[in-house]
Amino acid sequence: MKQGTFAVAILAAAILSSCGQAKQEVAGTAACAEADESGVIRIAEGLTGTITNKGYGRTAVAGDYADVHTTLWLHDENAPGGRGTEIWTSGGVEPFQFMLDSGQVIRGWDLGVVCMRVGETRELKIAPELGYGARGKPPVPPNATLLFEIELVKLTDSNEPAAE
Repeated sequence: MKQGTFAVAILAAAILSSCGQAKQEVAGTAACAEADESGVIRIAEGLTGTITNKGYGRTAVAGDYADVHTTLWLHDENAPGGRGTEIWTSGGVEPFQFMLDSGQVIRGWDLGVVCMRVGETRELKIAPELGYGARGKPPVPPNATLLFEIELVKLTDSNEPAAE
């Protein structure tokens, strides 16, 4: 009798564990906005994205560790592609790693990297409210609209240890 109870407990734990994983994957894909006819993804108020290189595999979800290469420009309507002054680039060095939706980065990144796939490159246009806001963060001036090019190079489930 004790073996039967133990087997049921193991089975229940396995089912509950897989339900949580399925729920996370569904939540990660269900909320992914589609691109309009011009290729622009309206992710949130003040945040748009354009996929410049498609990725593969599952989509990034809140709680994942994302390793990215990135370049930041100040948005300038008069500059080619809206790319004004280049502020920063990872320059192909070690990728920057952060946990999605943990507040480690600006809100525009937390929202804009969710739903990306490994290998995908996405350009994010981020309004000041989702960037550095009225205070700015030198060399980013106050109330700046930001333009990021982000390449997702690695995605790690939060249940796995992060890369060191």
